[in-house]
Amino acid sequence: MKKIGFIGLGKMGLPMAVNLCKADFELYVKSSNQSNQNIITQNGGKSIEDFAHMAKECDVIITILPADQEIMEVYTKDNGIIANAKDGLVCIDMTSAKGTTKEKIAELFIASGKNIKFLDAPVSGGVAGATNGTLTIMVGSEKEDYDSSMDVLKALGTKIIYTGQVGTASNVKMLNQMLNAANTAIAAEVLCISRGLGVDDKVLSEVVNQSSGASFIFEKNVPKYMMTGDHTPGFRLNLMKKDIGLFADASAQLNGFTPISDLVYQIYRETANEGHGDMNYTYVYKWFEENQ
Repeated sequence: MKKIGFIGLGKMGLPMAVNLCKADFELYVKSSNQSNQNIITQNGGKSIEDFAHMAKECDVIITILPADQEIMEVYTKDNGIIANAKDGLVCIDMTSAKGTTKEKIAELFIASGKNIKFLDAPVSGGVAGATNGTLTIMVGSEKEDYDSSMDVLKALGTKIIYTGQVGTASNVKMLNQMLNAANTAIAAEVLCISRGLGVDDKVLSEVVNQSSGASFIFEKNVPKYMMTGDHTPGFRLNLMKKDIGLFADASAQLNGFTPISDLVYQIYRETANEGHGDMNYTYVYKWFEENQ
């Protein structure tokens, strides 16, 4: 089996790494979170000295990091991946980040003159999908690299979609997140007005979910989070704010006309600035409720 190095044992990365252990890959980890690193070793994984050794010894390295800055650091520092990569190394970055950042990494791989493959592979499905191994994985890469990495990807997700060259997958993820955030915001606004009118939540759900106003958000997240008031984090509001901030940046670079998206971004920033960034992103409902 392939030797896999895994960098980023956060809320998403930890259960993903556990699933790779369950799939009998030889997994190596190095994390500043010793508790999470111990969970991996308890599941059959192994610790490794540092990222440089990981790049020299592993066949595949998977990274899932907080944002663009961390990606650049892990890949480009002297003790990072590119400088120490062995011939034939395959790198799969699953961070939600700018497509241009992924493109830059791919360009640096080529400039190094080394035989290193790079896959831009952000995911959708939240902590539940990471835990159950049912993530949707978008992949931007050379097609042959996508095909040869399928065994690793299938250990993490059930729907794996090839999007084109490096950068396209991150762009698709960014666009999906903007739609997710906007659908969530309008659903929250409608629920507040519905309750103000005295409409029963169950009646509202039954009608909307069988009508033209239906959406994944209204079917799944409105009853689970907004109607119950339980915003236990599955995907934190701060992360959604970061993701739709990527959309705002891309729009600005294109001189795009995006008044609706701009307003949605403003709502998420306001909710986060009030100290609710660690709640589930559906907490925007409370922002609407409190401002009625």
